[in-house]
Amino acid sequence: MQNRIIHIIIPTIVALLFATVVGCMVWNSTSIAIATHPTMVVGWELPQIESTYTALLLNNLFVILAAILLTFIASHYRLVKETSLLPMMFFTLFQLLSPSLINQYETANITTIVVLFLISILYTCYQENHTTNKGFLIALLLSIISFIEPHILYLLPIFILGFVQMQAASLRTFAAMIIGLITPYWIICGWGILEWDQLNFDSLSISLQWPPIGLYLLPIAAVILLGFVSGTSNLYNALNEKIHTRATNGFINILSIYITLLMLIDNAHCNFYLPILNSCVALQLTFTFSINTKRMSRILFYILAILLTAWVIWTYWVY
Repeated sequence: MQNRIIHIIIPTIVALLFATVVGCMVWNSTSIAIATHPTMVVGWELPQIESTYTALLLNNLFVILAAILLTFIASHYRLVKETSLLPMMFFTLFQLLSPSLINQYETANITTIVVLFLISILYTCYQENHTTNKGFLIALLLSIISFIEPHILYLLPIFILGFVQMQAASLRTFAAMIIGLITPYWIICGWGILEWDQLNFDSLSISLQWPPIGLYLLPIAAVILLGFVSGTSNLYNALNEKIHTRATNGFINILSIYITLLMLIDNAHCNFYLPILNSCVALQLTFTFSINTKRMSRILFYILAILLTAWVIWTYWVY
């Protein structure tokens, strides 16, 4: 019964909280900001949506899809030992803690879905001898998305490392990834759709701009802290798990650290990296509470769930 409460009932309550917050925004006609940023090709931004309701609902539909995909990855690839909705719960709570991810229509939540899809592809490569097609596909999708969100290309090195983590690395796979990275740009320029000088490579620039200290930084700091604590705990606890489980969870730990470093050195684009970090930490916490079933672990879970929920309520109805 305790497992059912932790893994099913409480996450369901949090899902209702998420739906309530979004519903109240729509009901109160809360305006949604349209995020603008340089793209690789000028004019290739997300389609503008005039209706506030449509933009708000569409943005949060992407959040819901990411939460569902996250839960699928956790159960299908056995990052956890049992069916659990904890990934969905932690991810939606972290998203709610940063209102700009909820009430701002931009590419961040879309690219998070793409990254989670690429992770699921990577996990199918575990100990495979022939992964050139999957390496090509991962690099190809990263390259295509880079037209509207150039900074997604910075995730290519971590996926290359991911093939090593999955024990599926080979020179052919790396060569296929290079070809996949070049192909979309070769096509649009080779077919005359664009000229090379029309590509805005300045959009790849990294900007280190220390923001003023404010309350809006607390959710980011909390997610990073939870990721560090759970990731450290998982490194120790995973020693008793199967090699496959150590590999999959190990990649999430590495990705979490990598995204955190990117956020620190490229904090001008923090909103792009934050949903990806939220998804990583959601998986890390899920693994932590799924393998630690002692009474103290359950108490810590209840405390964390209550604190995060209270924080969300304070953010949207009190502050």
